[in-house]
Amino acid sequence: MTDVRRERTLVLIKPDGVQRALSGAILARFEQAGLKIVGLKMVQAQRSILERHYPADEAWVRTIGGKTREAFQSYGLDVRATMGTDDPVEIGRRVRGWLIEFMQTTPVIAAVLEGVHAVSVTRKIVGNTLPVFAEPGTIRGDFSADAPTVANPGRRPVRNLIHASGSVEEAGHEVTLWFAPEELHAYHRADEAVMFGGL
Repeated sequence: MTDVRRERTLVLIKPDGVQRALSGAILARFEQAGLKIVGLKMVQAQRSILERHYPADEAWVRTIGGKTREAFQSYGLDVRATMGTDDPVEIGRRVRGWLIEFMQTTPVIAAVLEGVHAVSVTRKIVGNTLPVFAEPGTIRGDFSADAPTVANPGRRPVRNLIHASGSVEEAGHEVTLWFAPEELHAYHRADEAVMFGGL
């Protein structure tokens, strides 16, 4: 059985987060929650990495397209009028292309976080993928208000500041995609014993 106390996840602070000088504030949220930064670097993302990070498989693009379509519907807007289609797969493919282009516009901050149920805790702190629906207190809820209804007519992805792995399996793939083993570090935080009774 995997030790959930040492679960790892990947976060990427996207170009909008870097350009808005929110990197420190974003990373602090994770540390304050008890997650440990075990890998950290600024990189200019290569297209070859991004092509593997944002998968082209139909299930993934359908999910992205479906979220976009739902956002339009929630505001009573016609996604077909804006996107030329209401097919979630086609919409998802377009959004994926915009994401890959956007992620190359500036360097990004890549971090590996470790801790108790790191994947689900990180997702909770980050908030809803669409900032307009993110709860106050989350990173996206506090620092962004973008939505597909604004982004897609401009042929760009939603600027939601950060990527966080969606599952333990996805985290495993993404950590090895962005970090070499020697770039990850083991150490103890001074407060671990107080927070978790010792690790």
